[in-house]
Amino acid sequence: MTDRTCEELADLWCVLFGEPPAITADPSLVAQVLVRCLPPAEPYGPQALPMAQLQRKES
Repeated sequence: MTDRTCEELADLWCVLFGEPPAITADPSLVAQVLVRCLPPAEPYGPQALPMAQLQRKES
């Protein structure tokens, strides 16, 4: 993993848990723990309800 990826994982950890990860020596383990702790994502597809509608400019 790149340094940027490791920094992003640590930032996400801080947002989720309110403190820096204690296992920063192994970014792969940090990523695994984060994935297990994140809530499930809603499915995305054409049948999904739109979250927001953007106004379009008429040409």
